[in-house]
Amino acid sequence: MTITPVTEHDKKEWSRMATDCYAAGINYMGTRYSVAATLRIGEHMSLAVFDALQINYRQWLIDGAEQFRA
Repeated sequence: MTITPVTEHDKKEWSRMATDCYAAGINYMGTRYSVAATLRIGEHMSLAVFDALQINYRQWLIDGAEQFRA
């Protein structure tokens, strides 16, 4: 199943999260979200991928990047 979720808001927020993760030295999450931020507006992705991105994004909003430290 695919979804067309990518909006300018999504891209800006994913980029903001990537920047914070890189600043905290959590490069694997920074890379994941910087790649997501490069998607074109309206681009399709699987629902599972979008859900995973959004779950981590919401956790980051609440608890910050440090929770993703391996």
